Formats: sequence, C-alpha cells, structure tokens
Amino acid sequence: MRKTDKTKKEFEKALLRLLLKKNYHDISINEICSLAGKTKMTFYHYYKDKADLLASASINLINEEYSEAYRKILRKETDPEEIEYQSILVTYDWVAKHYNQIQNLTYEGDTFPMEIFKNALSNNYDKYITELIKAVGYDVPSNYVSIFFFEGLYGSCLYYAEQLKNNKDKKKVKEDIKKLCRFWAKLIMSATKES
Repeated sequence: MRKTDKTKKEFEKALLRLLLKKNYHDISINEICSLAGKTKMTFYHYYKDKADLLASASINLINEEYSEAYRKILRKETDPEEIEYQSILVTYDWVAKHYNQIQNLTYEGDTFPMEIFKNALSNNYDKYITELIKAVGYDVPSNYVSIFFFEGLYGSCLYYAEQLKNNKDKKKVKEDIKKLCRFWAKLIMSATKES
C-alpha cells in the first residue's frame, strides 16, 4: 500500500470510529487528526474539509467491505441466483452493521452529511446497474433504473437496520429480509434470462 493510500485510510478509519460514538457535527478535524496520529497540515494536504473526508471514507468503506464479502461469496457459490441473493443480503447486513454511524450523520435537521454518504452509495450502485444492463443487453437508460432501484433499496436497508435495532424478534426480521433478498435475486435472474 502506498504511503498516500495508507495515510488517507488512517484518516478515514478515524472518522468512522468517531462516528460510532459521536454525531458528525460534533467531530472536529483536531479529533480526527489526533485519532489518526496525523497533523492538520497533513489532513488539509489530502482533504479540503471534513465533508471531503466523509465522501472518501464512505466510498472506500463501501468498496472495501462489500468487495471482500463478494469475493467470499464467489469462493463458495457458483449458482448465479445464489450469488445474487447473497450479494443483496450483504447489502442489507452492511447497512445494519453501520447503522449507528449512518444515524450520526444527521443533526438537528441538517442532512448534508447524510446526503454525502447516500451519494457515495448511489454512485457505487449506479456502476453495478450500468454493468448489469450492459451485460443483459437491454436498451434502457441505466440512470433511471439505477435511481429507481437505489431509492427503494436504500430505504428498505435503513428500515431493516431500524427493525433489527428496535424489534424484539430479530430472528423474524432476519427471516423477512432473507425472503425479500430471495425475491429480488429471482427477479434479477429472470430479467437477465429474458434477454
């Protein structure tokens, strides 16, 4: 890993660790630098502000954790529908895992940090949908499809995480989401087989 990448990763990890305990607006650049073991000068060499760091951390965390989970699925599974099912389930579990951090992005009605995070997720999802549409050969505008599915997926992921946090019957919540992911996987597979 290059020194630049390592330094950026340390800043990103520091912000994400702080988000477990504190609201985004209550986290100072000094705290981030202290936890990362870096100076403010180094921080500003890589990022213009805290929002810039959040965007970078969101994208990199999503890519790193999701890619690792996806590689594990591919090592175990060969059936395309099962791969699709498990990859959708990973998305729900990822949001549930980071739900406290996601909640700490909003503050007294200010949703700007949440929008940074949501845009990072959306951009990642757009790449996936574009590749999927290209692979199946449909002639549809991928940006519309991506936005349509992303908004539903994002909202239902947050709903799932909230249910896991607040519902006493966590086993039922997990079973429900597995049913939903199985439905999505079958739907996606049927769409790809039609082309």
